Amino acid sequence: MRFTTGCGRLQLFFLITMLGCAFGPGHVALGQNSVDPTMEAPRRKLVTQERIFQFSLFPGISTNGLNSGSFYNKYSINLFGGVSAGNHKVELGGISNVNLQSTTGIQIAGLGNIVGTNAFSNLSVSEQRALTLDGFKSNAKGIQVAGLLNYVRNNVAGIQLTAGFNVVGDDSKGIQLAGFGNTAGGDSEGLQLASLYNISRSSMAGFQVSALLNYTEGQLSGAQIALVNKAGKIKGGKTTPPTGERGLQFGLVNFSKSLDGWQVGLVNFAKTFRGKQIGLINFFPKYGSKEIMRMGTPIGLLNFGSRGSYLRVHYNEVFPINVERTTGNCLNCTWTQSEMPIDDRHKIFNQNALILGLDPSLNTWGFGYGFQKVLYNKSSMLPTDPNNEKWLTTYGVKFMHLNRNRNFDKTFNLLNRINLDFGKRKWSGYMYVGVSLNYFIYADGEAGADVYKIRSVVIPAGHPFNLNADFWPGYSVGFQF
Repeated sequence: MRFTTGCGRLQLFFLITMLGCAFGPGHVALGQNSVDPTMEAPRRKLVTQERIFQFSLFPGISTNGLNSGSFYNKYSINLFGGVSAGNHKVELGGISNVNLQSTTGIQIAGLGNIVGTNAFSNLSVSEQRALTLDGFKSNAKGIQVAGLLNYVRNNVAGIQLTAGFNVVGDDSKGIQLAGFGNTAGGDSEGLQLASLYNISRSSMAGFQVSALLNYTEGQLSGAQIALVNKAGKIKGGKTTPPTGERGLQFGLVNFSKSLDGWQVGLVNFAKTFRGKQIGLINFFPKYGSKEIMRMGTPIGLLNFGSRGSYLRVHYNEVFPINVERTTGNCLNCTWTQSEMPIDDRHKIFNQNALILGLDPSLNTWGFGYGFQKVLYNKSSMLPTDPNNEKWLTTYGVKFMHLNRNRNFDKTFNLLNRINLDFGKRKWSGYMYVGVSLNYFIYADGEAGADVYKIRSVVIPAGHPFNLNADFWPGYSVGFQF
């Protein structure tokens, strides 16, 4: 038997105390036999009766009498509040509806709907345990609408709608919509939507959307969208064994213990990493496991857990001085001494480049970002093989904002560059040459390629989106440290 979170118990206690619904003995009818008090108490069963209609003024003051907690009703109207074993069709409460066992249908209350709050009244601990082992649960199936709280002790299948909190002790299947927060103590399938937080403790299959926090300790199959998202496991295309389940976190800060899906945010954290991170800052493990696997792909300005970082200085047709510094990871490095991949012909790195270009003679400069795939050749698995990592191949995209007069140019002028480079090991680094295709799009008609003295054949490329554009083939020559 699972219990609700501390937050859920506090919400329930507050509502019950406020409404005066902490019911004493006598609300549940029990079948009992006369037994020797020295012997172990026999197992009791909850005994209920059926009614078509109930009208209640207060708990215990109703058409079902003082033992209203032992009746299942098809239809109930509780002027202020009412207690029953459960309801089958429709239950309306001015303040609260309380069901001791399970309910189906529609519940609408001014403040709270509570299912399973006092199901074990008058039972000893051993009798409670016996009922639990027999599979007794307090469930709700249908629709719950309340001003402050919807609470179900065990499982929910349907819709919960409230301006306050929805709290489920075990599993939730369907939709939870809350003004403040949703909590499920077990697994959730469907949608959790709240202004502050969503919690699905065991797992989440569906969507969690909130302004502040989404949380699951287990697996996320679906999406979390909030300022802060946390999931235990996110599966994806590289998961072993293969699975069709996918997961996404979108927020300011994202956490995952095991990531094989997507994280998109300002800051991303992953303890094991086989998916993709897109953010300003990414944190991931530096080394993988001894399993033959490919690591994930970090895309960001700063990447912690980085491997394969390099510094490049080169000349190209735009600026005579260019500097690149990268962070990233190794996609297919192994635990072997040489770290060479077992099945691939190249050791492959994902690298994020911060780029600075300068032309002192023209007082022009540029800065930008690039994502590069870096391949080093594999000759053998031997760590002493001199032909390992002798050759270098790099390809990717680069984006640069160009500026005039050594000031930051606030006008839109973006250089988009697709590059392919080849290099050979020389001294303690690599000499390399490269070719590129360049597409320059800019707003100021006087800030075109002529201003930057592009040392190539420039081809006008029209006026996309009411902007100006030029195209040219490019080249580069440099050294990688």
